[in-house]
Amino acid sequence: MNFAEELLDKKLLLIGSFVLTSGRTSPYYLDLRRLPNYQVFFDVVSKAIDLIKGVKFDMILGVATGGVPLASFLSCKLTTPMGYVRLEKKGHGTDKLLEADVKGKKVIIVDDVATSGGSIEKSALIIRENGGEVNDALVIVDREEGAKERLQDLGINLYSVFSIHEILNEISSKLSDQERKLLQDYLVKKVE
Repeated sequence: MNFAEELLDKKLLLIGSFVLTSGRTSPYYLDLRRLPNYQVFFDVVSKAIDLIKGVKFDMILGVATGGVPLASFLSCKLTTPMGYVRLEKKGHGTDKLLEADVKGKKVIIVDDVATSGGSIEKSALIIRENGGEVNDALVIVDREEGAKERLQDLGINLYSVFSIHEILNEISSKLSDQERKLLQDYLVKKVE
């Protein structure tokens, strides 16, 4: 079973009507927080490592919470220090947004999904405010809704293990005609 089929089979890719972090409404939702529950996650980690082979960084920072598992696995496999970024303060403890010492370090940001790029942008600003350098980000899936372009404007290269078009093409035959039409209409609007 390929990655796209696994997503559908494990209900990590849902078809319906969903409000995203960006505030947009989408006919599909990727729930990748549970991906590490399944064997296919290890294939994702291997592909991610291959994808960023030529990228230079001193530290891996996961965006809480979706990016933390991948960042953690990459950190162990690459023997590279790791931390994470919260997008909102906890309101207790030290109330930090950044759980890492990034000063003078080149950092790669890791998240599960990129839509508009807002979470990665916010993370990059926090890292830069704390003296870190960010030129690269990695996600499992790029929804191809502007994140790559938005991050390029900030001097950040976005690497994605999979694109939503690849995933939806792989599972097209497993969807109903109505689901296919709903997704095609949505994706066409996003491309225009």
